[in-house]
Amino acid sequence: MLLLVFDQKPEAITRYRLQRLSTEALVNEIREAVAADEFSDAEDLVRLGRELGHQIPPDVIASTVEPMADAVWRNSTGFAQGFIYGEVNSIPSILGAVAADYLVFGDVRDTYREGSKLLAGNEYDRFTLGASLFGIAMLAPGTGAFDAGASVLKNANKARKLSSKLATRLVRTAGEAIDVGALKRGLASTPPPEISFSGLPRLTKTLSQLTIDDARRLDFSKLDGALKEAWPIDASAIRRQFHGVLRLEAINELRAASSSISNIHNSAGLRSVFKTIERADSPAELRRYESLAKGMGNRTAGVIRLFGKGAIWIGDLLSQIVAAILMAIAWCFGALWTVLSFLLNLRRFFRSRAA
Repeated sequence: MLLLVFDQKPEAITRYRLQRLSTEALVNEIREAVAADEFSDAEDLVRLGRELGHQIPPDVIASTVEPMADAVWRNSTGFAQGFIYGEVNSIPSILGAVAADYLVFGDVRDTYREGSKLLAGNEYDRFTLGASLFGIAMLAPGTGAFDAGASVLKNANKARKLSSKLATRLVRTAGEAIDVGALKRGLASTPPPEISFSGLPRLTKTLSQLTIDDARRLDFSKLDGALKEAWPIDASAIRRQFHGVLRLEAINELRAASSSISNIHNSAGLRSVFKTIERADSPAELRRYESLAKGMGNRTAGVIRLFGKGAIWIGDLLSQIVAAILMAIAWCFGALWTVLSFLLNLRRFFRSRAA
């Protein structure tokens, strides 16, 4: 037990708690997820329970199946709304906006939209602007970890799905990183790219062919050719146009946060990412969730549903408690030794006086 307590990895204490999770507590959590229409959470918990050897009642398992989930996805306008306009208010619309960023289209659109507001002296979204410039500056379309992670953070923030403390820190970081003079020159050098309406039918058709699995993997490569036809741009020229707008040394927190998000996605999937960003208050906590995801894999979303932030901090709390107890014991021994030494010296003193 002491070895477990002193293990600083978040998954260690989580595994310990999972082993002691009762079937009744698990079933109650599944029923709460179904009652809240959180069917994906319920399915995660059923899978987790089976892996742990729990006997879940058949009627509870049956209740976790969402009717016609695939049909709802195919007929949803949310993804297209997020992709084309960057308007997000749901998970499908966030994924649509992420797909647009994956292909640089979304980052360019948001840079012109928010940058124009800034230069006009109007209210603008600092984090959207900073994260969009980050996406343009760092990598080529659809490659690497940073652009995907920053995009998820950016669009989740639009939809108010980031924890308030994490959002506040990232907004401040993004605002401090923007060189307004360089941004003004970049926006003035070239007008925003225009959409070719002749290419929209192919793009719309391709959007309808994306599957839930494509979106969960953040694999939007199917859209590449259709987007180039509808919105032909030179990504390298765009990056040169906005070169120097973002002070890269000022965005270490955004860089770290976006890297953690990408690693959580790679280890545990997209649902774990959304569970994480609703709870993490800082890039440091994102790194702890990243460690949890690496250790727990596809169990991560279910674990976070069950234990919340306790999945990453209770291990440290127990370590601190044990350390405090050991220190208290050591202090008591030290105090006892001091008292005994004093009494022995006092006894010798009186004996010497008596002699």
